[in-house]
This record gives sequence, C-alpha cells and structure tokens, in this order.
Amino acid sequence: MQRRQFLRAGAALTAGCAVAGPLGLLSWSPRAEAANLSVTLTARRGNVTMIDGTQATLFTFSHNGQMSFPGATLVCQEGDTLTVNLVNQLYTRVAFKVGGTAIRTTVNSRSSRAFSFNAPAAGTYLYYDDQNNGVNRIMGLHGALIVMPSGIKNRSFSGGPTFVRQYKWLLGNVDPVWGQQVQSQGDNRVTQINPDSFMPRYFTINGLAYEDTHEYNTEISGHYGEAALVRLLNAGGMVHSPHFHGNHVDIVSVNHQNFASNRKKKDVVSMFPLDVRDVIFPFNPPPDAWPPVTPNRMQHFPMHCHAEMSQTAGGGLYPHGMHAPIVMGMAPAQESDLNQTVNNLP
Repeated sequence: MQRRQFLRAGAALTAGCAVAGPLGLLSWSPRAEAANLSVTLTARRGNVTMIDGTQATLFTFSHNGQMSFPGATLVCQEGDTLTVNLVNQLYTRVAFKVGGTAIRTTVNSRSSRAFSFNAPAAGTYLYYDDQNNGVNRIMGLHGALIVMPSGIKNRSFSGGPTFVRQYKWLLGNVDPVWGQQVQSQGDNRVTQINPDSFMPRYFTINGLAYEDTHEYNTEISGHYGEAALVRLLNAGGMVHSPHFHGNHVDIVSVNHQNFASNRKKKDVVSMFPLDVRDVIFPFNPPPDAWPPVTPNRMQHFPMHCHAEMSQTAGGGLYPHGMHAPIVMGMAPAQESDLNQTVNNLP
C-alpha cells in the first residue's frame, strides 16, 4: 500500500468508516454525537500473494473494489448506526455475523442486501461468515469491527486503562489446497470441504507475515511510557499463542469481558479460534536489561507465536510466519499525518 493510500485510510477514521484490512495502526478522533455510517462490502474471490510468492485463492469482504485480506476494518463509536451494503459476487451464499452479538444476515449467490444495526458496546469484534463449520471464515471471509466508547479517544471502554496508540492484529491462516479446490471446482465447493482436512501453510497478522510486518503500520512502536492497546482477533482455524518480548502485557478484555482493574499480566496470550482479546503493551523499560535502558536508547524486540508451525511459511520456510516487531524508544514515523483530513492530503 502506498503512503498516500495509508494516510487516506487513517484520516477516514476521524469520522468512522471502513479502512483496508491490512492496516494495523488505528487513529481515532471522537465525535460528540452518534452518526449514521454506511459502507459497501463485496464478497469476492481472488488471488493473494503469500510471503514466498505463492498465489493463494481466497474469499474476502473487500472495500473500494480492491482485494483485501483480511476484510475491511469497520470503525465506529457507541451509539452509531451502521448500514452495510453487502454485495455477493460469489457463486455461493455468504453470511455476515458479528461475533458476541445477535447481528447476522445472509446474502444469496450473485445478490446484494443492505442491512443496518446499532453499534454494540465499545470493544473489539470479529465479523465473519459463520457457515460451513468455519471453512468460509478461514477462506478469508472475515474482518474486524472496532467500536470506540462515545467521546473517548484513549480508552477501549469507559473506565478502562489509557493508551497513546492502538493497533489491530487480526490473526489468520491460509490452506492453499482449499483455494485450489475452489478455483478448479467453483465457489460452492466450500459447502463440501471437510474442515478436518485443514492444513495451513501460511500464518498471518493482518494478512502479512514476517518481514512484511516490519513497517510502521503493523509493528508496535512508541516512546517509553507510551502505552499501546493491541486488539487481537483470531479468525483462523488453529490455536495461537502470541508471545510478547520486552514487556509483559496487561489483559484488558477477553471475548468482550472487560477488566478495569486487577488485570492479569502475561507474556503469552492464548488465542483460540474466534477469540478476541485486548491487551496493553506498557512500553516500560525492560526490567532485566543490562546495562539499564535509558529513555533515549532504542530497543528492538519480537512478538512471535508459540505455536511452532506458525513461524513457517509454505511448509517449512522459517521464520516467515506469524511474527512482528516491537520497537521501544521510537514513535511511528508517519503517525502525525493520520489526523489530517482527506481533502488536505497531497
């Protein structure tokens, strides 16, 4: 994604909108009043390039005519009403389900439907196609819905801990054999794929892996003391265990149960399929570092998943899997531009 495209996406968050699924760093300007928001999502099939160059056939909920894996991130605040115009270009029925809520609709093959719903309580939600025992979801029909508390910029819920920046990390898996079956036998093949045949060969964060996560949009970065909220969602078909180096994280929310106080500290966060967990990375000087870390000393740490196969790509290419950097002592390079309005961008 080009810098200008990224800035346009970031700026859109000031009103509440949909942004490209691979974007991780989110900026938000709260509104005094609720709004009626609308977005068009298109369920489509296409090829997505994996970290080793493999073209994997996937389904996605795309936005603005561009193939997007994962699907577009929807961002709003409490009290908003969202209208989704879901266009189904696939030759199979699709569903739109918001996890942890009763929000659900279906759209038949080669049809479209507009539906509205009230934004749920502030938090992180996975929207996905819940048909065919998870096959549709794992094939790429998923995305994140972020609901901010009304009038608040730096907390994920009223009374929650404060943060300086927030990131979305949506975990996904790709089994290219499933895509090959769909490509050769048609979209409706997903209704016949046995979920027990799942054999993932690619493991992604926001659709990216290893060195593709090494840029300001996905890597977690900040000065010491500038806490970051990381919204973790597992849309894949296997258990993941993101392991944070440098600091332990505070568990803020687990599947929409919020913890305003007495939060657990973890260095490994268990993520079962469909799990959603929010954590705070505090950006404290690493306590065991020697010599002691000073405020002007930049430190680099990894986040990697403890599910060993997830650190590979294509069946063994290490370390090209679910891995992302943590940079302490430096803020994201492009962050200041995120609050510009779209009309002011070059």
